[in-house]
Amino acid sequence: MGSDAGERTGQEQPKGLGYTVHGDQRGSLPVFERQWQEMLSAEAEPEFGPQERLFAERKIEALNAILPPAPATMLECGCGSAEVSAAMAAQGYDCTLLDASPAAIHVARRRFERRGLRATYTLGNVYSLPFPDNTFDVLTSFGLLEHFVDVEKVIAEMTRVIRPGGMFFADIVPERFSVQTVGTVFNAGVRLAYYGLQGDPRRGAYEAGRLFKPDFYENDYPLTRYRQYMHDAGLRGVVIRGNRPVPVLTLPGIVERPYVAALKRGANLWRRFDEAGSPLTNWWGAGWWAWGVKLPTKAV
Repeated sequence: MGSDAGERTGQEQPKGLGYTVHGDQRGSLPVFERQWQEMLSAEAEPEFGPQERLFAERKIEALNAILPPAPATMLECGCGSAEVSAAMAAQGYDCTLLDASPAAIHVARRRFERRGLRATYTLGNVYSLPFPDNTFDVLTSFGLLEHFVDVEKVIAEMTRVIRPGGMFFADIVPERFSVQTVGTVFNAGVRLAYYGLQGDPRRGAYEAGRLFKPDFYENDYPLTRYRQYMHDAGLRGVVIRGNRPVPVLTLPGIVERPYVAALKRGANLWRRFDEAGSPLTNWWGAGWWAWGVKLPTKAV
């Protein structure tokens, strides 16, 4: 309980666990630690506006159809603010939240405590998870795997701690063309227009450019490569499908509200898109949902 791998209490700030030893010099941990530190200093949860909340609701709805039902033990790797895990915990899942960012762990804890939920909080590195083999019924990650060059090592290590017959689920958002690319062009235009009207076009160009060259690393591996890595790790019944046919847009509240309302009215079409698994939806979807079941251990 008192180690870095155990549950933490109060305002203790443990040391971060980096990934540079594995050769990914862009590694992303310092970038995300800074973001989570900023969020930790805020009282609200500013990363989830109306669009993001709607997207999270759709993701949770899909998970309810994919994952084994509660009660079950669930590990989220790279938990961040743990929005999805909080929803799953409310349904009865026994959640363990792991992240390499100390600030992320504290943000996740704050979210759970505000909702009256319980979890185990673990500071850890996904290259060497601090758990025995065959520990969890379900393992999830959301927007994590694309940040690693040697992602096959991460998938193998994650699979190690899943019990035989348990499920692996990952929401993957690699660097590639998708509907969000169109959204990014739109969002860049919004920044150029906004700062231009403010008399600061140079700032507008800078902010727009950051959208196309983020501080963090993203791999550009194709869907087939992720499928092979999952198979090599011992997962079977592997499914990878494109999801979310609409982009996140930078909009003022007066425009965002009707945009979200329109998306809700089109919920059935959205579900059909997410369930299709066609070449078109895999190409156009903002991300990929990937899941599979760990093979039972063979008797010796």
